[in-house]
Amino acid sequence: VIVQAKTGSGKTAAYVVPILELDRSALIFSPTRELASQILDKVKKLGKYKNDLDISLVIGGVGYDEQRQAKIVIGTPGRLFDLWGKGYIDFTLFGTIIVDEADRMLDMGFIDDIRMILKHTNPKTIGFFSATIPDEIAELVEEFSPGAERVVLDEYKPVDEVDHEFIEVENDWSNKLAILLKEIRDGEKVIIFTRTRERAKRLHYIIEDNGIRSGLLSGDMPQSTRLRNFYGFKKNKYNVLVATDLASRGIDVIDVNKIINFDAPRDVETYIHRVGRTARMGRKGKAVTFYTRREK
Repeated sequence: VIVQAKTGSGKTAAYVVPILELDRSALIFSPTRELASQILDKVKKLGKYKNDLDISLVIGGVGYDEQRQAKIVIGTPGRLFDLWGKGYIDFTLFGTIIVDEADRMLDMGFIDDIRMILKHTNPKTIGFFSATIPDEIAELVEEFSPGAERVVLDEYKPVDEVDHEFIEVENDWSNKLAILLKEIRDGEKVIIFTRTRERAKRLHYIIEDNGIRSGLLSGDMPQSTRLRNFYGFKKNKYNVLVATDLASRGIDVIDVNKIINFDAPRDVETYIHRVGRTARMGRKGKAVTFYTRREK
């Protein structure tokens, strides 16, 4: 099956519940370590009354031995591919294969790893879940699951519950910062996106210097730091989080009020994934995008 649904619509539960109810062995692919950790949390929450829940998280920093016997394995493609190459995991033992956030897998260059892994599986069920279904993903599905049923819950469009605002700014930091600081309201939970790690770090420190507590999430941070910063935001230790696009797929916080695109996204897909961090599970949200005259 290939499922297209907007972010925040409950895609994770849609595949986790059948896996638990049918007591299936499952291999779940996630594009980022943060999202993999959150899928693990979701499985534990939904399966809290199962006495024999046997699950492992396969990401950097976790030892091989504790991952070998799990019935449900969640991990990133690179780490799973590495385990398989070393003989620590047998992909043919899993009856269900799930590729979550399939389009982000494509964006991050994981498709070749996914294809190689799928060639060494023999699942009864295979599912692809994502907010968008690019042609490359549709071709991958046809290759490994010919005639797969396609379920479209939401068309390729921004989340309906989001109020979209676009602000033209000068192409300099001082102008953008002045507008940004006005957009950060007391009590609002805000995620600010930048294009690069360097810009994210710089913006984070400037926000802190202005007396606003904030967290930082970027791909070059140690896993422990990324998780600590993410959960600090999720548990309201601070209400502002500065993040890069790479990290956006790992953010699953249902009460985010506003998304601020400090740097305009490069394409429509990135915009959809960014603003999908707000208005989750039927809530309302707002997305503010800064753009220069050249970007218009």
